[in-house]
Order: sequence, then structure tokens, then C-alpha cells
Amino acid sequence: MKTVLFLLLLFVLSITTSAQAMSDDQYNQANAIYLEAVNSDDEERVQQAIKYFDQLQLNKPFDSLIKSFRGSLESIMATHVYMPWNKMKHVELGSEQMDEALDELTEIHNTTEFNGTALSILIRFNIAQSYFQFPDFLNRFQDAKDLISEILETPQFTDASIEVKNGVYALAAAMAEKEGDKSRQIELLS
Repeated sequence: MKTVLFLLLLFVLSITTSAQAMSDDQYNQANAIYLEAVNSDDEERVQQAIKYFDQLQLNKPFDSLIKSFRGSLESIMATHVYMPWNKMKHVELGSEQMDEALDELTEIHNTTEFNGTALSILIRFNIAQSYFQFPDFLNRFQDAKDLISEILETPQFTDASIEVKNGVYALAAAMAEKEGDKSRQIELLS
């Protein structure tokens, strides 16, 4: 019994340590590499970003933020391959990693911040953006909406950075537009 408790304590400490092991500067660098790949049509840039996040995951296997970035990038690779089965492989692998990142969220993710924004918000927002971009037949739109609702309802959202808040409101407005809810879209954009 003591061994089990000791191992459980080590596991919890490894999650806590890995979640707090990234500095704001390291996060900013990772985020810049991610955004550069996401906003590029260059397959090579996406592959380089995947390698970068694979390397980060080797050092921090429990870091849900890295896993969410990596899953999103894997899904983006689907746009760079031609065969439908390869597209689905990339989407499924990416979705699996993003879902794992969501499953790993704990209270430590609410209290750990990067640039003044709770880690849990950054993870949910990243995944919501990714799921929103998925084709409709993959049925991830509702998941994206649920994640945005969770973000808007969490107390940590009031302290989030203005850039993250603007991004969340813009994504929520785009979702309202997709559903044809003009009044909700205008409310979110104002």
C-alpha cells in the first residue's frame, strides 16, 4: 500500500513539475513555432514544427499544452497529403492527442499560467480552434462549441490576456455565424 501511494505521489509530482517546467519565454517560442506552421501552407514548416513538439514531448511527456499543439499540427498534416486514408490517419492521430490533452486537465492547469492566462484556457482554446477547422463530417463542431463554453464560464477567463480573450470571442462569434445566430455573433464581437 505504501509503495502504491509513493508511486502515485511521484506521478502527481511529475505532472506538476512538467506543467510548471516551461517558462513564459519557452511558451512564447513554442507558440510562435506553432502559429507559424498553422498559418503556413508549407508542408515542410508543419513537419519541422511537429519535430520540434516531438522533442518537447520527450522532455515533458505529461505536458498537455505541448500535446494539444502536437495534435493540432498532426491534424493539419491532413491538408498536405493526397490519399483519403492518409488524411484520415493524420486527423485521427491528431484528434487522439488533443483528446488526451483534455483528459489530462487537472486543477494544476487552472493555476499554472503563461503570460497571465491559465494553462487550461490555452489548451482548450487551441483544441477548440483546431476542432472548428475540421470538416463537418467529422462531427467536431459541437466539441469546439463545448470547449468555448467551458472557457467562457471558467473564473480564470476574467484574468486571461486580452489577446486570448479576443481570440476566444472571435472564435465564439465565428461559431455563432456558422449556426446563423446573428444576434449572438454581434453580442460576442461587441
